[in-house]
Amino acid sequence: MVSRVIANQTDYVYSLAYDYRDSYLYVPRHSHSDIVRFQYPNNQTVMFERVVQTNAPIAITFDSTNRHLYWTEDGPYETIFRCDADGSNKTLIRSANNPSALTLDIVNRWIYFGEQRFNGQINRLTFDGKELTVIINNRTTNVFGIAVDVPRSRIYWMECGSGDLKSAYYNGSDINTVVKTNQIGRNWGIAISDDLIFYASGNQILKINKSSGQNATVVHSDTNQIYGVVFLKQEGKCYCLVLSTLQIYENDNYLKE
Repeated sequence: MVSRVIANQTDYVYSLAYDYRDSYLYVPRHSHSDIVRFQYPNNQTVMFERVVQTNAPIAITFDSTNRHLYWTEDGPYETIFRCDADGSNKTLIRSANNPSALTLDIVNRWIYFGEQRFNGQINRLTFDGKELTVIINNRTTNVFGIAVDVPRSRIYWMECGSGDLKSAYYNGSDINTVVKTNQIGRNWGIAISDDLIFYASGNQILKINKSSGQNATVVHSDTNQIYGVVFLKQEGKCYCLVLSTLQIYENDNYLKE
């Protein structure tokens, strides 16, 4: 098996998140103003279950340890929220300036998030939302993909505005360009494994080694714009879950050179 459609969707959806403990895939529906989920893997017809009603969600991430779902909301709301896995206890974490992609460092209990604007920032926020630190200041353009590498103490982010995939240490030093995609305005989600970064660029998912200067390899192509990618390990197997304009795919083509 190389790729398989696991769900169809008709809303604007820009990211995915996965719950490793209970095996749910979470899907934020921008126009429906809600977040839904379904069981994955699932050999039956996918049934979307509404988890929480919210305003124009953009990016989501899931804390499988503490059982919390986090997400950002589009303007004019410009907020970061959290709820329990089943949608209960919806809590405002913080209002922010055009928040876009976000990710979690569970070990140090930090939220990292980018901004949907030119001359934007990469920010670090405590789980309770009380302490905000600017990591990268006025040097990013429309960040719609972000991930953390805890063992290396690095963050990775994709700039939709510039077409660059970049990385830096947690404190914002040692900024590197991993790859220039030359796909300005068409770069979205990223996901990382031990040694690889998967990123959405135009209508493709590509993989590249975390070390800069490497050549990227295409692992999935679509006829539509691709927005999200999730890398997960499950029952001894590894998959990329790919979110295009119309469908969600399961893909293990990254195993092939």
